[in-house]
Amino acid sequence: MEWPKVWVLFGTYKRTAAALATVESLGRYLKYPNLHFHVCDDGSGETDDGTGRNHVDVIKEAIAKFYPAVTAHVMDTPPGQFNTGGNVNVGIRYAREQGSDIHMLVFDDWALFRELDIRAPADLLDSDDRVGFVRLSYKVPGNNGLVADYNCPRCGGSHMWYRLIRKWSLSNPYGPSDSYVISTQPYIAHVRFFEAYGWHPEHVNPGLAETGLGRQYNDSPLGENGPWVLFDIGPGVVHAPWAHLVGRAHDYLAQCGA
Repeated sequence: MEWPKVWVLFGTYKRTAAALATVESLGRYLKYPNLHFHVCDDGSGETDDGTGRNHVDVIKEAIAKFYPAVTAHVMDTPPGQFNTGGNVNVGIRYAREQGSDIHMLVFDDWALFRELDIRAPADLLDSDDRVGFVRLSYKVPGNNGLVADYNCPRCGGSHMWYRLIRKWSLSNPYGPSDSYVISTQPYIAHVRFFEAYGWHPEHVNPGLAETGLGRQYNDSPLGENGPWVLFDIGPGVVHAPWAHLVGRAHDYLAQCGA
């Protein structure tokens, strides 16, 4: 089966050195067979290094070294203001207009330091409409959930996930961690998540856009009937130091002369 197209939405504003380091890490470590890179710029204008270059052009040139067909949009956000959520929403809608319902959001200060293979999240989002959002950053202490096994048709084999859920009945020593079930640093999601719970809050700073999206999810009347939020644990056999090579059925067949 062909792998679904995933749009990598690169959210950026002005921080050119950090952005270039993040781009370099994506080129080195992000693994997926069907990507499209799209720069989402919140009105940067010139770079912050005093060279007078255009920030978006510099980022596009860096991405083009490993993905030549990079695209971009530029918001008209006035200097000193934020529209982080609106910037991302424009990128999501561009992706959908081009036939891609799945996107990965990476802001310009979240660099990879080891290989990240997103085949399993993309496969699951494409094949299982119960799932809407896969958290790729670290988990917050106290996040509660269920360990589950959801199969990915293209990946094959067992793959384990932590399905994040809202409130729980035990006393949580880490505080109201359900407020941070949603993390935008970074994630991969299907557009169905935003159609169900609402789009990124607009005309606010990055922190308020993130927590606002979390409130939309937590307060939704859909509850657990809406698209789920997952955290990728990995292949089911990876976390044990042994592999099950031959089962007891092998011995039984041998004894029967099979």
